[in-house]
Amino acid sequence: MLATTYNWLKSFHVLAAVVWVGGNVALQIVATRVNRSGNRTFAYEMTKQFEFIGTRIFTPASLLLLVLGIWMVSIGPWNFGMLWIDLGIAMFLFSFVSGAFYLGPHLKKLKETADRDGLEAPSVDAIIRNIFLVSRIELVLLILIVFDMVLKPGA
Repeated sequence: MLATTYNWLKSFHVLAAVVWVGGNVALQIVATRVNRSGNRTFAYEMTKQFEFIGTRIFTPASLLLLVLGIWMVSIGPWNFGMLWIDLGIAMFLFSFVSGAFYLGPHLKKLKETADRDGLEAPSVDAIIRNIFLVSRIELVLLILIVFDMVLKPGA
């Protein structure tokens, strides 16, 4: 089979999805284990790594995924306005916005609060709970996007 531009785009699109979604699954598992360990110092140090991965790995991967997806729609057999494409874009936007404008700033707020109030402060626990809640909602959406892209409802 001849490798077409569309197939190359789709391959890199899927790779970006694997990095973004798979990475988020792995981080959720690690975050849950670290949080349950009760070791606040280790948990706090891990959040710094999560922020690094989010900004330097997940954000570029998600943007690459979006650009490649739009490019594939423009040259492939699909159209904007198809239900599965619109759902994918809507879920992507929610996930991207929540990551960039909620999770990222709250990870920074966690650092500031922990530095100011100490790791055992109730305010630190509250921020961690909120970060976990939003990140788990985001992960569910990312998984739904995968199902949406594979099943293509309305196609």
